[in-house]
Amino acid sequence: MSTIVVVKKDGSATIAADTLTTFGNTKESAEYIVNSEKIFKCRENYIGVTGSASLGIAVEDFLAKTKKKVSFKNTIDIFRFGLLLHKELKENYFLRADDEEDFETFRGDVLIINPNGIFGLSSYRYVQEFSKFYANGSGSEYALGALFAVYHDADKTSEEIARLGVRAGAEFDDGSGLPITSYTIKLND
Repeated sequence: MSTIVVVKKDGSATIAADTLTTFGNTKESAEYIVNSEKIFKCRENYIGVTGSASLGIAVEDFLAKTKKKVSFKNTIDIFRFGLLLHKELKENYFLRADDEEDFETFRGDVLIINPNGIFGLSSYRYVQEFSKFYANGSGSEYALGALFAVYHDADKTSEEIARLGVRAGAEFDDGSGLPITSYTIKLND
């Protein structure tokens, strides 16, 4: 349960997320949880993971310790990362692989910003590069509506738009909550 958004506008990219963790009916807010961030940095990339809290920690841990060359430069590189990640999650992080679908899922979604753009990696390893914005998580429908409504406002920056999207998710989704964290980078020309 989360709201994570990415926005690309006027030469910058922003990733923003809520900080609420839920466990059944229990809400664990950033007021009580020190490690409540859903975004982490890996080299020049900011990465946000939706799904179980354990998935986010597993992805961050894998990237911190892997000796394999991992790139997030484009959709093919991110796809290859998704394959490597899924294999690693099954072999070393005890991901249960009992899906009924054509492909196994790693049961979460990833949003990425880096100087090359804004990207999404779905749990089935489908990769997209976004031209304007996107949102993942249980609050994504509310966030996408808010992002759509304000994206073309010339006075709003990528960060202001992203934070507004997460705020909409936190307002209407019971699995998302304030405060918001966000990171903005400059894009390559």
